Amino acid sequence: MPVSRRTEANDRAEIRVIEPYCYGQFTEGKASPHAGRSHVHWLTGTASTVMVGCVEGILGMRPDLHGIKIAPSIPADWKGLEIEKDFRGRKLHITIENPYGKESGCRSMTVNGEPCEGNYVPESLLTENTEIVLTM
Repeated sequence: MPVSRRTEANDRAEIRVIEPYCYGQFTEGKASPHAGRSHVHWLTGTASTVMVGCVEGILGMRPDLHGIKIAPSIPADWKGLEIEKDFRGRKLHITIENPYGKESGCRSMTVNGEPCEGNYVPESLLTENTEIVLTM
């Protein structure tokens, strides 16, 4: 069975020097001393789409003008995870706890140890180093 061009290229990340799940805007040809190397991969949409899917979809971090919503969608067997995020010049340390095996939802959330209503963190609550704990 023939191997598709996409699979073949993605199997050679050490030559392409970009993430194996994305395409570069252009790839250097045989005349180049770096033949096969690809460039400008974040502009093609593939890598950025994967990043948005992971950050906004799975981790559920959705910023807006006034703050950030945290609404993870994870497998029920994940008992938790931790996220470090730079957000508007501040460092966020987000701990997601999933003791009840949920796939989504927010049972409770604290910001710097203080209870917070729902799963939305207004920018006014953010400090230089913000600790957020969301329990699903």
